[in-house]
Amino acid sequence: LYSAALERGFTPATLVNDAPIVLPGGGGAEGDEEWRPQNITRKFYGPTPVREALVRSRNLVSIRLLRGAGIGFVTRHISAFGFGPEALPPNLTLALGTGQVTPLDMARGFAVFANGGYRVAPYFIARIDDTAGRAVFAATPALACPDCASTTPAEAPAADAAPQAPASTAEVSSGRVAPRAISAANAFVMTDMMVDVIQRGTAARARSLGRNDIAGKTGTTSDRRDTWFVGFNADVAAAVWIGFDQERSLGEQEEGGKTALPMWIYFMEEALRDRPPHRLPEPPGVVRMWVSRETGQPSRAGA
Repeated sequence: LYSAALERGFTPATLVNDAPIVLPGGGGAEGDEEWRPQNITRKFYGPTPVREALVRSRNLVSIRLLRGAGIGFVTRHISAFGFGPEALPPNLTLALGTGQVTPLDMARGFAVFANGGYRVAPYFIARIDDTAGRAVFAATPALACPDCASTTPAEAPAADAAPQAPASTAEVSSGRVAPRAISAANAFVMTDMMVDVIQRGTAARARSLGRNDIAGKTGTTSDRRDTWFVGFNADVAAAVWIGFDQERSLGEQEEGGKTALPMWIYFMEEALRDRPPHRLPEPPGVVRMWVSRETGQPSRAGA
């Protein structure tokens, strides 16, 4: 959603009002009752920069971003990450994560940010050897290639499509490059905002890893039935979900940054052990400028 908003002209500094919303019919979903979505804190914070809304998981800003960007545009944009129709309800509840997704879907989707904008497809068997050690099968996944010329976002992949790892020149020439889902600039800005989620936001517990190259996003669904954390650096993306098979609340105090995040930290501590920090370099197309804290508009330095 936030990636789609960037394509529609919003910036990390754009101010969006975090104020009450009351809509009939469940935000466009079935039902006759009024829909009164809330932030998890049950407070409202007024005009809020888009970056801060992502860092603090402000639901009401997310809903207004979805309205501003347009539901049709947003669902098309998100489908380029590999999410199917079941993940994309065509109403405003989409902003709060009411779609049905799996941890594998989320890891694949966030890998787009991690690798600079390419949609890679999961695969589980890399190679099969016979008893004599001869290869009888080797996966030939389409690979992310940040150094390749940009391609346009692709349609959602086939279910049996293959995936990833940085592509070499030979692989590029053989056509094994994954389709681009978003621009490198969009992926860079989104990653920059999600680094702040860890450095000073809802996933601040992950600072215990002592790294400055990790980014991610917490998630908590209504009634705390599901808790999520999906995070990455430029080498590894991983998704954690905690919930019950027979859906019910996890408990009043459970949320993504408290319940799911510790598992991700435990995994990443080993996955990134002895690996140096790795963030993709800033690509062409990213514009930096000073903005006013009060208006979100360009201003002189430090104002």
